[in-house]
Amino acid sequence: MKIRNVYVYCLFILCFSMCAVLSAFAGTWRDDFEDNNTKEWEIFNLDRQVEKWWINDGEAVGEIFLPDFMSLWLTGEMDWRFYTVSCRIMLEEEKNDPPYIGLTLQDRGHEDSRYLFFLYFVSDTVSIIKGVPGGGMVNRPFTLEKEVWYDLSASVSEDGTLTFRINDLEFTATDPAPLKGGKAGLVVGDARARFDDVEITGDNIPNGGPGKPRDVEPRAKLATTWGKLKIR
Repeated sequence: MKIRNVYVYCLFILCFSMCAVLSAFAGTWRDDFEDNNTKEWEIFNLDRQVEKWWINDGEAVGEIFLPDFMSLWLTGEMDWRFYTVSCRIMLEEEKNDPPYIGLTLQDRGHEDSRYLFFLYFVSDTVSIIKGVPGGGMVNRPFTLEKEVWYDLSASVSEDGTLTFRINDLEFTATDPAPLKGGKAGLVVGDARARFDDVEITGDNIPNGGPGKPRDVEPRAKLATTWGKLKIR
């Protein structure tokens, strides 16, 4: 009887430990755009004379028709916070000058609060921007090419660390006053761009989405600290 009690106790501890480990795993939401359905996404502040997003050949396409405009294509919920967004991204056509493409995290729409992670193709610059009135930005030189796919990953952590990975290079900045939670999205400005294999991962991100996981070869990460995100 004693042996059986020890066995039951050990089994209980093992099950409890496994549940604790599984509960610690972050959820992942995916969209690979293979279903040609955009119902999970919405254009922020839509102006049909200026912008358009659609699915073509299993990839999302965003385009700006007039100069000096930026379009945000958003998904998720306003309470999403401290998560990572990754995708593949390519500048297909320069519509105006300067073209830029990237990601938005913790985006609160009309509250004018978001983080932006951009590739600027004319100036060969990558940027992390705190998109609030009086916010700030940090920049880093990075050689960029049109019609080349880039693997991007951007994240915001609870301690205010902002991480931006482009292919095998990883840059970080620090915001001492992290923004509230918000939606995730894709961004295009003065350009037509293609996006694919979107993944959003975080502690309060639900498992789901219409996409399937893709095989990604592990890359070495050369971390470089930009410094604190300056608040004006």
